[in-house]
Amino acid sequence: MIIESIKLRDFRNYEELTLKPHPGVNILFGQNGSGKTNLLEAVHYCALGRSHRTSIDREVVRKGMPMAACGVQVRRENGRIDVAVKLTPGESRKKQVFVERKRAQRLSDLMGNLQCVIFSPEDLMLVKDGPAVRRRFLDMLLSQLSTGYFLALQQYHKALEQRNAILRDVKRGGRCENGMLDAFEEAMAIPCQTLIPMRRHVLDELAECAGQKYCAISGRETEQFGMRYVGCLREDGEIVSRVRDALRQGRHEDILKGATGFGVHRDDIALTLSGRDMRLFASQGQIRTAALSMKLAQMEVFRRETGETPVLLLDDVMSELDMTRRTSLLREMSGVQTFITCTDESDLEGCREKRSYQVFLSKNSSARVREISQGEEIPPQPDFQEDPELQ
Repeated sequence: MIIESIKLRDFRNYEELTLKPHPGVNILFGQNGSGKTNLLEAVHYCALGRSHRTSIDREVVRKGMPMAACGVQVRRENGRIDVAVKLTPGESRKKQVFVERKRAQRLSDLMGNLQCVIFSPEDLMLVKDGPAVRRRFLDMLLSQLSTGYFLALQQYHKALEQRNAILRDVKRGGRCENGMLDAFEEAMAIPCQTLIPMRRHVLDELAECAGQKYCAISGRETEQFGMRYVGCLREDGEIVSRVRDALRQGRHEDILKGATGFGVHRDDIALTLSGRDMRLFASQGQIRTAALSMKLAQMEVFRRETGETPVLLLDDVMSELDMTRRTSLLREMSGVQTFITCTDESDLEGCREKRSYQVFLSKNSSARVREISQGEEIPPQPDFQEDPELQ
């Protein structure tokens, strides 16, 4: 898939922007704080309806403005599609999604129209950070592949929040009928029959592909990189009743803690090198290779499952990689539309089919984008259509 047009209005430090990117590599360079990452963040919003940097939507609305909007026109194998997200923190509907210039009823309607893989310096700590980071990696991948997964995840977390609220109230001395906990535990258990099998399946695919990528990047066949799903249920079998029973059995301990200790919100991905836990002994070089391999494997899984190549977003990672890993990444970018932020364009030497943009601040501190080198010609495309809902 190819993003043919990006449009922003009052998004972060962009007052207004319309950009028609290159189908190959798009290099965004400029000083720190100029707005390079904000452009990648807007693309991420159009793919997943959320930021990769913050969970608070109002932070992306330009200072003093009532709303922010970002939209993309995407060319897929089956045609073009327009998607957009409008953020209005001061209104009851704080986030609205538009598909083909029509307001969608649910955030899930956005999923799958644009698929992206983002790689930032924080992702280099996928190995060392806690389980939440690896779960997020998995959830972002599966949410783009399956609307059913995304809806099940939403349902699970809503029920989890309600159960936790009851647990905290009881811990403070409040009373609760067992029937209410029964209802929320059932609401947590039912989505698990979607979440757990899909996590297991995609981890098997990721593990195979990431192991191959690691070996190719490191050049060390003796170092076998492994990924294994560590879920709340350790064996196969009936899921809903087992989750429900485990939650019921853990009620007393959960009340003492004021939080739910069992469930898919505690799942993890075990990362190993030649059978040993990478968190305990891996070198910085091995950690970077593993993180890069996981991201490249994510791209390959998208290709296999959808037949489409996702858009790749690289946020200031080239300077974090040595020449060997940088060369491996450049090789994988062939045939993939890529957006790269950097402070030094020389980090991208050897990159072909590219277009360079300078990102800078105007006198009123609004971000501007100036095309520096055009790259190969792109056939003219229809203009990105105005959406009256985004005015």
